[in-house]
Amino acid sequence: MNKLNYNDELWDEIPPYAFMALGRRGREQISLRECFIPSCNSTDEDKLHPIKKEIETKEIPDKNVQIKKVKYLIHCDECSNDFHLVFEQYINNNIQNEDVEGMDIVMEKVFATDSEDKENYGEIGFIQQK
Repeated sequence: MNKLNYNDELWDEIPPYAFMALGRRGREQISLRECFIPSCNSTDEDKLHPIKKEIETKEIPDKNVQIKKVKYLIHCDECSNDFHLVFEQYINNNIQNEDVEGMDIVMEKVFATDSEDKENYGEIGFIQQK
């Protein structure tokens, strides 16, 4: 991958970690600065480089919900492959309380896919909302 295609400023938008639920035992913090390609699993942050960001939005009118996917294409120098880090936000558009401003993010989960979105590498965890 040509280094000119890298956009390392995208790291500022990507949370450094997600959480995996451990049932009644709490949760575990998972770093998002590692390669999620099953054959690699490099944990060297310096070998990962964001390339681009894509946003997809889908409305579910009967449930008054919006699903927003933010996909970051990441290149790994260790295995020389690309993968997507996907943040899927479930947004409740059913705002009946006038005191509530904007959209309400109900849940945001994180998973990884291959660069063509053909193979899902699995759910990583969820992002804790502020």
